[in-house]
Amino acid sequence: MNEILKLDSIDKACINALLENPRGSWRELSIASDIPYKKLSRRISKLLDEKIIRVVIELNPLVVNKGLTVHVWLSIKLGKVKEMAQFFSELPEVRVVFLTTGMADIFLEVGLEKTADLHPWMHSFVTQLPDIKTAETQIVLKPFTWASKIKKTSIHSSIVTQHLLSPDELKLIHVLSQDGRISIKSLSEAIQMSEHKTLKTMNELLAKEVFSIRLDFEPSLLDYETEAIILIKARPESIDEIVKALSEIRNTRCLFGISGESQFFWHVLCDDLADLWYLTTEKLSQLSGIQSCNTNMITNAYKRAGYMRKGTQTHIL
Repeated sequence: MNEILKLDSIDKACINALLENPRGSWRELSIASDIPYKKLSRRISKLLDEKIIRVVIELNPLVVNKGLTVHVWLSIKLGKVKEMAQFFSELPEVRVVFLTTGMADIFLEVGLEKTADLHPWMHSFVTQLPDIKTAETQIVLKPFTWASKIKKTSIHSSIVTQHLLSPDELKLIHVLSQDGRISIKSLSEAIQMSEHKTLKTMNELLAKEVFSIRLDFEPSLLDYETEAIILIKARPESIDEIVKALSEIRNTRCLFGISGESQFFWHVLCDDLADLWYLTTEKLSQLSGIQSCNTNMITNAYKRAGYMRKGTQTHIL
């Protein structure tokens, strides 16, 4: 697909309002964006209907004790990168597919049911594919910022309060996963629960961080021309200081603690290449606990948050 999307300042203001309040009413979003109610509702409805943006939910596996989040870096045979990216995009367990520079050609975020599933998925499936040259895996151990928002869980705590989902909660999550902005009335009808109990259940699950509701969008829509994944190696005694500093930087989209040689997976959005250079040199040099960083630019997104992208060759103006 070679589609040109033209977004004006009103579209961008609508998106910014949704970023802050993904389930906000038209009136709340109108006040936040200073855009007339009817104009805002038309613009956002069009963006949602055309799947330029989505309001999505993401389960927190550390809370629901459901699944394992794995990061996979793949080097691919010449001429096969796009074909393999499309192949992995179509797998339901693969949530994210990026083309990257640096340590690999393709980055995957994979959700598996349990730790025991990792070995067969990697060694009996992925590494047997003829176009895979090398594969490296990292396990997400702890999300510090998740879905672009700082987690409330203390960075000092290693104890996670897990939540066993009831049948009603599973129904609610399933319906929300289809439409993150569904009205409480429609949601209650879909799960056959009173509106009061539906709202109460959803708010309780959000308070417990069982899932988050967020806006899924292409960063270039908001003029972020450069996107990167930075793997950071740090001294253990400096972890708390680094988490606090990186979580507060405006460029941070996600910050995870991971297994492997590096301690941090840092997903950032930057205005341009100069902004990324400043971030990885001057900003990081202010944190004495950082030993090294490996910067991998994202050149294309085939899949985000479990959704195929509208077009992998899309240009945003």
